[in-house]
Amino acid sequence: MDQNKICPSCGGEYYPHIEKCADCGSVLLSAEEHGRFQEERKRTAEKAVEDAVQVREGDLNWMSELKTVLLDAGIPCLLVSDEGCGKGCCGDKWRLKVSPGDFERAQESIEEYLMELDPELRTSRELIREGKCPACGSPVGADDRDCPDCGLPLLIVDEED
Repeated sequence: MDQNKICPSCGGEYYPHIEKCADCGSVLLSAEEHGRFQEERKRTAEKAVEDAVQVREGDLNWMSELKTVLLDAGIPCLLVSDEGCGKGCCGDKWRLKVSPGDFERAQESIEEYLMELDPELRTSRELIREGKCPACGSPVGADDRDCPDCGLPLLIVDEED
């Protein structure tokens, strides 16, 4: 008798004849394949990240989501927290870290994920590479931080604390 299939992304369970998850579109796995997938993911998560460097910083939910993206890509990573002020007004800051050798791959994986979430981001990046403002189409230079015509910020710069 055929066993039900499981979605590796969201954990949904489906009849054996279904191939893709209706919720997230992931290819479904047999119970045995899903078990191997979970074990591999666990090993990746447990790998020591030596001399970890920060990839992103944010709240726990967003950093946990990005950690899942990196683990799915086979990139070992860890979440580190800085405690908030303790008064309840400042939340904990969470930092997603990877080894220096995985930094570029992690950045690329996160960028690809962001572009899946917001397809317009890909179009905007392509226009900027072509030297055009995504909002007004005016020419922009490679070093421009803002569009000289409409003022659209072309770069997102993380401010240092």
